[in-house]
Amino acid sequence: MASLLSIETWVHIFNYLEARADLHSCLLVNRFWCRGIVHLLWEHPFSYNLTNEKFKSILKTYLLCLNKQSIQRLTESGIRLSMINKNPMFCYTEFLKDLVIDSIRFDICIYQLIIELKNNGKQKVTKIRKSREDYDIKKIQQKYSKECDIIFEELIKLICRRSNRIRSLSVSPCKMMDYMITLLRENNNPYFQIIKSFTFNSVKAYRSFEIYESLKVYELIVALSHASRDITHIRINNVSQEYQNELGDSLEILLNSQNNLRSLDLENLIGPSYYETILSKLKNPYALDSLSFKNINFDSISQQSLNSLTKLSQNLKTFKVALCLNCSLLCDAMKCSNLVEFTYETYKFGEDLEFLSTILKSSSTSLRYLDIFWIRDGGSNERRNLISCISECTKLTYLKLRGLNSEDLFSIWYGCKQLEVLSFFCSEQSDWNDSFEDLGRLLPCSLKVLKIGHWIEMPFSAMALESFLNGCKESLKKLEIYSFKKLCKHSEYVAVLKNSGVCYELIS
Repeated sequence: MASLLSIETWVHIFNYLEARADLHSCLLVNRFWCRGIVHLLWEHPFSYNLTNEKFKSILKTYLLCLNKQSIQRLTESGIRLSMINKNPMFCYTEFLKDLVIDSIRFDICIYQLIIELKNNGKQKVTKIRKSREDYDIKKIQQKYSKECDIIFEELIKLICRRSNRIRSLSVSPCKMMDYMITLLRENNNPYFQIIKSFTFNSVKAYRSFEIYESLKVYELIVALSHASRDITHIRINNVSQEYQNELGDSLEILLNSQNNLRSLDLENLIGPSYYETILSKLKNPYALDSLSFKNINFDSISQQSLNSLTKLSQNLKTFKVALCLNCSLLCDAMKCSNLVEFTYETYKFGEDLEFLSTILKSSSTSLRYLDIFWIRDGGSNERRNLISCISECTKLTYLKLRGLNSEDLFSIWYGCKQLEVLSFFCSEQSDWNDSFEDLGRLLPCSLKVLKIGHWIEMPFSAMALESFLNGCKESLKKLEIYSFKKLCKHSEYVAVLKNSGVCYELIS
């Protein structure tokens, strides 16, 4: 039966399996399926949330893919790969598309692996506790520095030989960066030329880990800017102050060296020196169509950066803002007249409500997707102002909100006549029973999927739900009800939903 379909067709089917365990089970069915699935499992092996043991198993498999000369070099240093006693069925590095170099994970697992291989597996490696301060890695670094250097060098060479398939690169400061820099500096090097996404993650310093040289961070990013010129997405997640100056300067070079940069994510940038260097010196801000800010304080933003944001916002299609401070300072700069997708997350509405209103008003005729999340409700006036701005976005097809009253829905449905999907949480202070029938009759004809959530008790009765569904007639195709309190499978709500003919789902 398997041979009746091409391998490409089966791969397309297997792509619908999201769980790694399901893919692994299918891989064991027969050789034909194995050939189709193995590359899916090994396209991004370092991206999974794996235990140290499983991570070491991946490293062992990669080491077995080394050529004879590299294996001989490891053997001469006392690292005996023969004890693994396996011959790889595939050259697994050929499948790699997403390379994630996690500094702490790589360091710990490689040092553990060295101890195992040098002692033929007889010495049990002490498990690392969740608190990394209990693990004295400095002593191990000193004892096995030579062996570690050899493994890092051979691994990065092995990976780089196949880097013409790698589309995504994520790097944290680590020892392996030394060898990446050396290879990237080679004249006419073919490494990482076609990556489309680059992420830099710095980590907080732990007592047992030495901070990697900030100069090396600069050298790697500059070397990458010469090797890769077609990166479309760059994400910077920096939570360490040690790389402040070098990171800002090197990112300016990287950003301005790209020919097709379309998306930029800036996250956890502690001081203005990071985003100022990036925003104020963008050579072609008009080219970006996606921008994301997370955990950034704009209290010291310069006029030069604001001018750059003004240019950038003109062609912006996707804009995400999460847990940022002093966004109101961006109001005069962000005129997003072509914005299609906007996501906003805050703890509580305050002064930045002005910023939110500015974005919604400037994009009222272009916005299609809107997701606004807040943890604590502000005053009733703040919510009314927000709902008023949302109802003016007449082209919305997807809307996701929190803490709505029934009267808020009347305003939204009156203004947003093209809504196809609406997701919201019911405010416990609102009387939903009295208004649910009218809401059903006024439901926009375009609305096909409605997702209703509540925190404690169901805010409306089964009778009110029945009245609502009768009012909807045949326009609504699917209703999802989310609850933090488990719903009885045989409740009166289920009976109402079954009789309505609407596709439904109860999630608790």
